[in-house]
Amino acid sequence: MTDQGYRNAPLELEIYTGGWGVLRTEYGWFAVTQFAVSSTLSFDLDASREVNPNALDQKIVREAAAILSTEASWNRADNRKCPANATTWSIYCALEKATFDVTGGIHHRRPALEVVREIVDERTATRNYHHYLMDYNNDPTTHLDDVQSLFKEALYRIEKP
Repeated sequence: MTDQGYRNAPLELEIYTGGWGVLRTEYGWFAVTQFAVSSTLSFDLDASREVNPNALDQKIVREAAAILSTEASWNRADNRKCPANATTWSIYCALEKATFDVTGGIHHRRPALEVVREIVDERTATRNYHHYLMDYNNDPTTHLDDVQSLFKEALYRIEKP
């Protein structure tokens, strides 16, 4: 995938029976509504709306909340590197670990993470954060209660009809 002025970005295209699926990019996950193969590959998607979170995303957020349930488990100095042998986790790394534990893979634009980013963006609209999850995690005004309420709000948004 190309974006003018940027390097080619990796993408994943997953198609299901019936010609629908999902396009996963570093910009988000988008629903594929029509897919066809002949001498070319063609598909339709709405790039203005990302895929809604699903039951796996619920499990990811619940797992992340359990991982970050105590002060002793919270890494307050996130650098967005998540070692496999970690004993403490930032918000981002808890979500990454939970994603791997639930799905067997990691994608930083998975809908569960996007919902959490959206909430952090809303909560910190007046702050000049560059990396929402890392900067919110490292902000000295963020408390564990804030982190737990972040996950609770994410679950509410995922579960609401």
